[in-house]
Amino acid sequence: MRDKYVSRRNYDEEEVKRNILKRKISVWLVIIILIPALLYISSYVLKQRHYLFISLFLLAAVMLPFFISFEYKAVRAREIVLLAMMISFCVAFNLLCAHTIPLHGGSAVVVLSGIALGPEAGFLTGALGRFICNFFDGQGPWTPWQMASWGIIGFISGVVFVRYEMSSKIETDKVEKKCIGVVYKLRKNSPFVMLFASVILFETAGYLFVVLTGRDMADTKGIMLYIFGLAGLVAGGLLQRKRLQTDSIVMAVFTFLVIFIIYGGIMNFAALIMQSSYMEGEKISLAALKALYITGVPYDIMHAAGAALCVFLLGEPFLKKIERVQIKYGIYRN
Repeated sequence: MRDKYVSRRNYDEEEVKRNILKRKISVWLVIIILIPALLYISSYVLKQRHYLFISLFLLAAVMLPFFISFEYKAVRAREIVLLAMMISFCVAFNLLCAHTIPLHGGSAVVVLSGIALGPEAGFLTGALGRFICNFFDGQGPWTPWQMASWGIIGFISGVVFVRYEMSSKIETDKVEKKCIGVVYKLRKNSPFVMLFASVILFETAGYLFVVLTGRDMADTKGIMLYIFGLAGLVAGGLLQRKRLQTDSIVMAVFTFLVIFIIYGGIMNFAALIMQSSYMEGEKISLAALKALYITGVPYDIMHAAGAALCVFLLGEPFLKKIERVQIKYGIYRN
């Protein structure tokens, strides 16, 4: 009887690894193929009409990898409740900041949800949170684009950060006594230093490229910020061997970079697509794209800075509360 009891709890390790690989492949397929296909259908096949149906299909696509992650474990109500709580926080903070203080708490919560709950949950929090927010802010053909942008931000945040861990102040003080403060922080956050340096290096290279080739700086500096910034993020992400640590400054700077480059880059391009769909005879051109990127820089900076400030002020306390909930109810990030 005991052997039977034990054998029922044996699991195939190779099967679990295949399931994890399947989950990762499904997430990337959704991001790279399915979401762009839905956005293309919304923009060119449906001509920006029926955007609510596209938004619902987008939600279904986003939830697919999330439910695949539960294939080999029972879905517990406490996990769904925690995810729903994060989505409600996202909507509440976004509406509060939209009508009171000029910050972007919703974007900050999307980043924090990815850090605390993982990439799939961060993806779903961003997409569903934006969908619900637009019931208050206004639905439109921009909704699927915003859902995709917020979802990608949450997913990237879950990929590049480690799971948040609470550490006692006594242990931290002991470590800092053994090391010089600045040197210790640089060693601890070396992946972040590499990521940030990569972005700066690519932005500088882009500036030198424009200057040496004699291009008009006023015409190209807007699109240059996004393109070379994205190249820096990708290069830094590929080069780093470890995930980022959940330090307030690290999370704030990362939030600024990812919202400015990813969210701003996607939404400025979306504005060109929607403009070309609405206006007869208006075609997509590089000149129009450059104009949208240069005019979008001020808003994207304000958006990224407001979200980064929220993460800097509230990020660590917020993550500590989520960590306590995860420990108390046995909810662990994979």
